[in-house]
Amino acid sequence: MQKKKAWFAAVRLKFFWKSCNIYDIIPFGYYIRPKGHGLARSGFFAIRITNEWNQVIFLGKLKKSVFAVLPVCMMALFLLAAAGCSKEKLNQDADTEVSAFSLEESKEQAEGELVVRVLDVGQGSATLLQQGESSMLIDGGDREYSSYVVSSLKALGIETLDYVVVSHYDADHLNGIVGVLNAFSCKTVLAPDYETDTKVYQSFRKVIKEKGIPVIYPELGEEYSFADSSFKIVGPVAYGYSDSNSNSIGVRIQYGENSFLICGDCTEESEQDILYHNVDVKSDVFFANHHGSKYSNSEEFMEAVDPGAVVVSCGRGNSYGHPDASVLLLVQKLGADLYRTDLQGVITAVSDGAEITFENEVCMDYRSGAELSGEPETKKSRQEAEPFQNQPDTGQTQNPAGQEEGYILNTHTKKIHLPSCSSITDMAEKNKKSVTETMEQLEAQGYTRCKRCH
Repeated sequence: MQKKKAWFAAVRLKFFWKSCNIYDIIPFGYYIRPKGHGLARSGFFAIRITNEWNQVIFLGKLKKSVFAVLPVCMMALFLLAAAGCSKEKLNQDADTEVSAFSLEESKEQAEGELVVRVLDVGQGSATLLQQGESSMLIDGGDREYSSYVVSSLKALGIETLDYVVVSHYDADHLNGIVGVLNAFSCKTVLAPDYETDTKVYQSFRKVIKEKGIPVIYPELGEEYSFADSSFKIVGPVAYGYSDSNSNSIGVRIQYGENSFLICGDCTEESEQDILYHNVDVKSDVFFANHHGSKYSNSEEFMEAVDPGAVVVSCGRGNSYGHPDASVLLLVQKLGADLYRTDLQGVITAVSDGAEITFENEVCMDYRSGAELSGEPETKKSRQEAEPFQNQPDTGQTQNPAGQEEGYILNTHTKKIHLPSCSSITDMAEKNKKSVTETMEQLEAQGYTRCKRCH
């Protein structure tokens, strides 16, 4: 690591006059630039700040004596008083949501910079990219997070999306997209060239047709312009995999010297095909495939990506054990910084074309999803949560008491599902079949395991 200190005496203060329960102070800062990657990790001499719901608003490292920051804090209070800040004005500020404060910073950053936000949608995926007046959404999370994604985009002042990219048609990626397409205008949708029989897919096709949105089924190697950036299709090498996850669209976003790689639920099979076709996947930031599943993120593929940072989008306490311990070990082996939505909420990275700065601290918690399964997160309900606040995740639906043991088959796709699999809710009734046969018996009949729940 090479350290380059950029000292400044900037103070950011948000003060609740009555309750005195929120302080947001950054008296000093520095940047750490990992050698060999265009990343800049920002760290601050500050404190852990929480609100009344015990949600972390800011987390910094107090590497100097706390007394060193007191003069700066006192100066900030003096300047507020000198500017005529009254108790009524502070109370008015107290009524403003914390997310709005963060939003003002985000809007300022977006001027001439590429801002990438991995939204906190639990066990799903939704990534928003903004540059100037242009916006692109890659996946939208599952049904219960649809309104959260819509409200987050509205909070940023987005009215039109230049691109909406659907990596594949699984519910935890597509449901939120349907909500977004109903709420916003969209210039172009990129979607994988295959069909499925789920209800959410039918809803997706319906809104596309009703609003007359152009749909592109991208092919390997195609390149698209996005504001001052561009993105290239790196996968799949061809559509037609039996496992729909392998059909996931993979995009590599390039801005100046910086790059980001997002490949949905791309499986190891698809990863190997991408490497076989000599596709350039080397990127500064890698969004772990399939929420950090052990059936993706092969060592060979991750070595080819050679990321400086890895972002995992998953829900805390999920029943799949995401991210898997083997994947987290690979991240450590590669020496990449780790960021996780299940532990850190929304992950934000800002690129100026030369280096990438994360607004989050590097996650030093390498516990797998399985290890965290007994520690559900306690936060506000999804209905009460505001845009950009960390969202709760209750994990996957558990088997109701007394439900018969066995499996649920999709007779159309020939997939074997556990009764708790979230895919079942979107399965057409005519294709749904409950069985008590063993896995070996079902596989002998030509069925294959659903990789979302196995």
